[in-house]
Formats: sequence, structure tokens, C-alpha cells
Amino acid sequence: MTMPYITHRSRTVFDTDAWLAAWDGNTVERREPTGHPLLQRLEYSPFWHGYELDTDLGRIWDRPILTVSSLYAGYGPAYLAGRPEDVDRLMDHASGLLPGTCGLLVLNLPLEAALEWATVAQPDGMIRLDHAYHRVIGTGPEPDLRDVHKRTEFRRRWRRSAEKGLRLVMETDPAPERVDEVVELANGSAERHDWPVLYDRAGFLAVAGMPGGRLVRAEWDGRTVAAFVGMEHDRRFYLWAGGMDHTVVQEVSPYLFTLYELLRIGLERGWDRLELGKGNDAFKRRYGFTGVELWSLWYAADPSDVPAYRPKLAALHQRLGAAQGA
Repeated sequence: MTMPYITHRSRTVFDTDAWLAAWDGNTVERREPTGHPLLQRLEYSPFWHGYELDTDLGRIWDRPILTVSSLYAGYGPAYLAGRPEDVDRLMDHASGLLPGTCGLLVLNLPLEAALEWATVAQPDGMIRLDHAYHRVIGTGPEPDLRDVHKRTEFRRRWRRSAEKGLRLVMETDPAPERVDEVVELANGSAERHDWPVLYDRAGFLAVAGMPGGRLVRAEWDGRTVAAFVGMEHDRRFYLWAGGMDHTVVQEVSPYLFTLYELLRIGLERGWDRLELGKGNDAFKRRYGFTGVELWSLWYAADPSDVPAYRPKLAALHQRLGAAQGA
């Protein structure tokens, strides 16, 4: 397999102006802009609420929290970690916004970047919220699965699904009803795990409408049985959000089929990596996708807040790790 050229400091699609502008229009989070594109005053996020539900810890923040990046971004701005002067400027700007909040969360940095950031500005807490999964795309006529424990099953289920008529559709200007399908499938996936509704139609339209945005659908007998919003950027393809129809898995395998087809398409288009995003950890590991630990740094608004919140964050870290099998 080819070696990935991405490093823990590489910019991702979530560092682009297009992503920041697209996510500004979401309505699923309650937040206020601060005048800085990376800083938001977050009052409520269904994504954070999902973490609280998974760990049975109840409400962690009793005031708004200032964030660098978004919980909905696959990665935080790791590229800043190699630029101490930029980290200092950002932290100075954030310090003036901290009164009345529970502090600052720098979200979803790969471990090396988080440690570099912490060297510049020592945090009051450090937690791993998630893993971001990817696969380096190899060379040859078909995806290279030699290192995948379940490679025989992976190919067999892809082939069986293709023989039954499942096909992959990628659209840059999808019909409104197709967007509705992917929103429904994505929120259905959250509800299956007892999470709140995570996505809205406006957010999906904005992300799909970015440069390189795609609606990716597995279509069978004229209906969508799996769908994702994807973004092509800098020789990587990111699956941002989506879901599948679980009623058809005894007949076809829409999720595995979609992943295999994207790996195959990636060979043709010269992608370096397929990015699968967060969640569904055991499944993604089983089928050969590599997880990158995503760490978040917490800075208290006031030293007196540390005894109140740091134990809650430590418990969140421990229980999320157990739930994710990490």
C-alpha cells in the first residue's frame, strides 16, 4: 500500500473556509458567533448530549462552553499546533470571551497535535472523545485488503450485493427528495443508538453544496438503502454523515458495498485516503479501517471551576473509552 502523505498537522477539509461557512448555517446546535471563525459560544449540541447519554453522566456543563472548531467536524485545526504564535493569539482572543462560560474546549485533535498544543498552552483537562477512521487507498485494479482480517467476507458481501443489483450513485446536485432520504437515514442511525436528532436539512444542503461536495447513495430497486454526504478535498474523500436501511441487510450489504465501491473509485480518481469519520468503532476496525485518537483540551474559565468540572471530564473520558472498546 502507498504511504499516506497526511500528517497530524495536515489541514483537512474541516479547516477550509468552505466548511466553516457551510456549518455556520446549521440549526441543530444552539451557538453564538464570536467574531472569530474558529471560536463559537456553544449553548447546546446534540452531539455532546449524545456523549452524556452514552456515559450516563447527566449534564456536564451548566453554562455555555466556548469551543475551537465544532463537534461536527471530523478533525479539529491540528495544523495550528505547529504554529505556537497562532495558538497564542487564538488563546488570547478566547480569554476575553470566557466570562460566563464553563471554559474553552479545543476539539478533536490527533494526539501528537494535542500534545503540541498543550505545550504552548497547558490545559486543565485532556480527554479523548472519539476516533476518526480512515483507510489509505492502495494501487492496482481492486482495493488492497491483504491486511484486513475480514477481507474474504468484505469482498464476498460486496460481490453478492452487486449481483443483486445494488449500485452506487454520486450526485453533485441532488434532487430535494434525495437529500431528505439521507437526512432521514442519518438521523435514524442516531436514534438507533438512543441519541438525539443530530442533523438538519439545511446543514446537509450546505455541506453537500461545498466545492467537492457529493451525495453518495447506495440504490437498490429504485430506492436509497444507504446514503452519505461526502466531500472530496486534497486527494481525500470524507464521508461526513449518513446512515443505512437496516431492514435490507439480510439481502444486501449497503454499508460495506458503499465502502468497497468508494475504495475502488478512489483508485481510479487518485485519492490517497478514504475518511470514514467517527463512531461505529468495532465495525470499522473489523473491516480494516485505522482509527486516529481525537483528543480535546479543556481550559477553565476560572481556577475555581477546575474541581467542579475536571472529575466529570475524567469520568467522561473513561466511560467513552470503554464504550468505544479503546
